Amino acid sequence: MTESTRPAGWYPDPWGTEHERYFDGASWARTTRPTGSPGDAAPRASGAADLVDPVATLGEADAGMLSAPPATAPGPPTDAVPGTTPPGWHRDPWGLAATRWWDGNQWTGYVSGPPAGAVGVPNVQSEKSLAARLRPALLVGGVAQAVALVGSVDQAQWIVDHWDALTRPSGGQVPEMPATTSTSLAQFGALVGFAVAILFLVWFHRAASTAWASGLPARRSPLLATLSFIIPVLNLWWPYQATLDMVPADDPGRVLIRWWWVAWLSGTLCGVLVYPAAAVFDEVAARVVAAVGALAMLLAAFAARSVVEHVTSTHDHLNAAAV
Repeated sequence: MTESTRPAGWYPDPWGTEHERYFDGASWARTTRPTGSPGDAAPRASGAADLVDPVATLGEADAGMLSAPPATAPGPPTDAVPGTTPPGWHRDPWGLAATRWWDGNQWTGYVSGPPAGAVGVPNVQSEKSLAARLRPALLVGGVAQAVALVGSVDQAQWIVDHWDALTRPSGGQVPEMPATTSTSLAQFGALVGFAVAILFLVWFHRAASTAWASGLPARRSPLLATLSFIIPVLNLWWPYQATLDMVPADDPGRVLIRWWWVAWLSGTLCGVLVYPAAAVFDEVAARVVAAVGALAMLLAAFAARSVVEHVTSTHDHLNAAAV
């Protein structure tokens, strides 16, 4: 059964929860009900709108959280402006449906009609193929990044020791850093880490595209989510948000994503602080910072491997349940 032929009704949740989720004939609602609930509890409908009754689909504690829309067909899509737009049907900001109900303060799970443009077909097999190659590569990349970080201490200390000669060369002669085993390992580790990072970004775009096509709400398009890794400042949290968007909101694997991001940021920060530590303090302080960063990089590599495995298996489950 495909989405284009599936009749409206309650089905096992394709987003991976233990509840049932309502399909309105065009898209999945964001509200659920306990599996095996008595009665059909079909959403009210009028014209083009198929609406989910929040009291029937949410627990009593959550029943007042959504403002139920009236059983009227939505008009032409418009954009809602927070603080100025009254409750009504407006263009779905996530692009997962034609219109979504705005309760005056926030977007709800009520949707109606297919999106204006085709989202695409989930390509889980391509994602799984990339993940199979990426998981072992991440371990190699983690070790390479740790080696590069430790080896960068000698380079940082040499720059500190020769700072005056580098910034004010005598007779136009700029000293050259001698090639050592440590610096060579650092350069080689950086190259290996860069190659693994490219493979990771390819998988990341494929995973974000699969999540987008599977109907999971996303704050940004797959391309923008992937490019956010190289956008200064925004790369501190946009990639993290994009990874969270790859799994359902109640997915327990989000804790793993958080630990991965903390470890990654910690390792990256230590890599930046190696040079100031050598300049302000001494070589010993720089080596301590590098050691902490290397450990964080290793932890991030192991966590990233688990994140890739979890996200890919989640997408495989979502699309298997939706067939």
